Amino acid sequence: MQREDQLTMETGLEHIAAKARCEPKLRFTSLAHHITRERVQRNLLRSPQRSAAGVDGQTVKAAKESFGEWIEIEPMLQSIHRQGYRAPAVRRVYIPKPGKTEKRPLGVPTVSDRALQRSTAEVLSAIYGGRPHLSAHHALSTLNEAICGGRTSWVLEADLKDYFGSLSHEWLLRFVEHRVGDPRVISLIRRWLKAGVLEDGAVHPSDEGTPQGGSISVLLSNVYLHYVLDLWFERVVKVQLKGEARLVRYIDDFVICFQHQSDALRVEDALR
Repeated sequence: MQREDQLTMETGLEHIAAKARCEPKLRFTSLAHHITRERVQRNLLRSPQRSAAGVDGQTVKAAKESFGEWIEIEPMLQSIHRQGYRAPAVRRVYIPKPGKTEKRPLGVPTVSDRALQRSTAEVLSAIYGGRPHLSAHHALSTLNEAICGGRTSWVLEADLKDYFGSLSHEWLLRFVEHRVGDPRVISLIRRWLKAGVLEDGAVHPSDEGTPQGGSISVLLSNVYLHYVLDLWFERVVKVQLKGEARLVRYIDDFVICFQHQSDALRVEDALR
């Protein structure tokens, strides 16, 4: 891809990000045109050669070859604009949890769908202020700052059971629609949520949750918790506490730092 094409793409997203910051209640009604073949191809080229194949068995190498000739990408983009994209099922695998005997379910999208998810997530991140360069290490650094630099005497750690597998599709789409008014993008997200999961040779319908593993799942799960947890803590919880408190979250893992034990116990009860 030529450098000027990449600069044009980034300038477009920077414009969206600036408007999103200045107008927090603005709904963006024209976003799909930012999901371009150049953006999708760039994300495909970034895919590691050894990445696992999805339900179609297509390897990264084969996908790059066909995308390079625009065999697959044009029909894909056309289907998005007519709201007819058929999201392929996600292949489910299980990986060990660090330090535990149980395993974590992981969804493996097809290689081409993975590139499309990343491209869509890039566009939506401009609205939601996503910072893909931040990691769990940054969250730990923020937590260390909150404990050492604030009046923290109590820390509440929470574990959301089966978070990715239990999200409400209805509420998630309602949250997204607060800021996204482009029906083509909403349709695309809905089709990803309903794509189904391939496990033990059979495709199981997806009535709730978003399979952990795809780029869009990470973004959507962050949007969900922004409304359910982050805003609740800032607008409802903090104003009722006696002392200082701070929430530190990385995707679905979070801790809350408190100055007073009584505040920590009240919030623990409210979280249940």
